[in-house]
Amino acid sequence: MFAILVPATLLPLIVTLLWAERKAKKAGLVGNEGSESRDTLVHRLRRSASQLDILGLALLGTSVALILLPLTLAENARGHWKNASMIAMIVVGVILIPFFAIWDWKFAKHPVIPRRFTVNRSVVGACLIGFFDFASFYLTFTYLFSFVIVVKPWPLLHATYFAQTQTVALTVFGICAGFAMRFLHRYKYILIGGLCVRLLGVGLMIHSRGANASDAEIVWTQILQGIGGGFAAVSLQVGAQASIPHVDVAMVTAVVLLVTEIGGSVGSAVAGALWSNMMPGKLAHYLPTVPEADRQKLFGSIVAASSFPRGHPVREGVIAAYSDVMETMLIVATVLSVFPIFIALAMPDWYLGDQQNAVEKVDLTGEKTAEETATSRV
Repeated sequence: MFAILVPATLLPLIVTLLWAERKAKKAGLVGNEGSESRDTLVHRLRRSASQLDILGLALLGTSVALILLPLTLAENARGHWKNASMIAMIVVGVILIPFFAIWDWKFAKHPVIPRRFTVNRSVVGACLIGFFDFASFYLTFTYLFSFVIVVKPWPLLHATYFAQTQTVALTVFGICAGFAMRFLHRYKYILIGGLCVRLLGVGLMIHSRGANASDAEIVWTQILQGIGGGFAAVSLQVGAQASIPHVDVAMVTAVVLLVTEIGGSVGSAVAGALWSNMMPGKLAHYLPTVPEADRQKLFGSIVAASSFPRGHPVREGVIAAYSDVMETMLIVATVLSVFPIFIALAMPDWYLGDQQNAVEKVDLTGEKTAEETATSRV
C-alpha cells in the first residue's frame, strides 16, 4: 500500500521540482552542460554518490546503529552486557564517529554536515534542541499505545485516536506558529514558549500515567505536548534557516532534521532498553505467584496483558508494572525536555523581515536591498 500511496502523494511535489529545475536551466540559473547527457551510467552514479555523500551517510548511520542496538539487544543476549558482541558494537560505533568527521570535513566534496554549520550558533542550537526534544518525545511515545491498551479500559478505536492526538496537535499548532512569526517577526520567544509548554505536558504525564488518572488529564498531556511541540518544531527550523545564506536553506533544513531524527532514534533505543530491562523484574515483583512462562507471555504481548478484566489480580499487577516502568521513562523524558529551553535562551533572536534571510540584504525576488536585515537580539 505504501509503495502506491507514497509515490502518489509525492507526485505533485516531484513534478513541481522538475518543472522548476527545467525553468531554471532555461534561464541559465543552474548548470546545463551538454557533457552531462554524454556521461556514462558509471559516471552518473559516481556523481550522485558524491553529491549525496553516500560514504559519509554510511559511516554516520553505521555508527549510530552500532551504538544504539546493544541497548535493546543486551537483555536477550547470552551473558547480557558481558557478551563481547555488545561491547564490540559500541566500541566500533564510537570509533566510527571521528572517521565520519574526518571524511566529512576533509575529503567529502558535498559533506553531510558542512563544517561552516558547526560554527553557526543558530544551526548548532537548532540541532541540539531538535535532538533533545525528539529523544524526550520518543521516550514518552514509543510504548504509549501499549500502555493505554493495558492500563485504560478503552476500546481499540479510542486508543488509536488517543495515540494520534499529539500528532494532530503538532500539525495544527505548527501552522499557528507560522502565522505568529509572520506577524511578530521574531521566532525566539515563540520557540521558548513552545518548549516550556511541552515540558509542562511531559511533566504532567508522570502524574497521569496511572490507571486512576482521569481520561481528560492524560489526553490533555498529549494536547499540551502537541501545542508546545508544534510551536517549537517550526520556530527552531526558522531560526536555523534565517542564519544562513539562501543557497544553504535546503542543506541546513536537512541537517537539522537529520540530527533531530538521530535524537528520536536515541529516545526509542533508551525506551526499549528501559522496557526490556525493567519490565520482567516489575512483573515478577507484582505477580510473584504467576509462573515465569506466563509472565513472559504478559511481557511479550499486550493482548495477553489486557486479556484479564479490570480488577483481576493479574491485570492489576500488570498495570502496576506498566505504571512503574512508564514513570521512569517519563522522568528521563522530563529531564531531557529541560535542556532545549536553556539552549533556546542562548540562540540569537533574528528579525524575520521581508528578506530571504537575516544575514543577506536580498529581498524575496533575489534583488539586493539597502535595508538592514542582519539584526538580532540575544
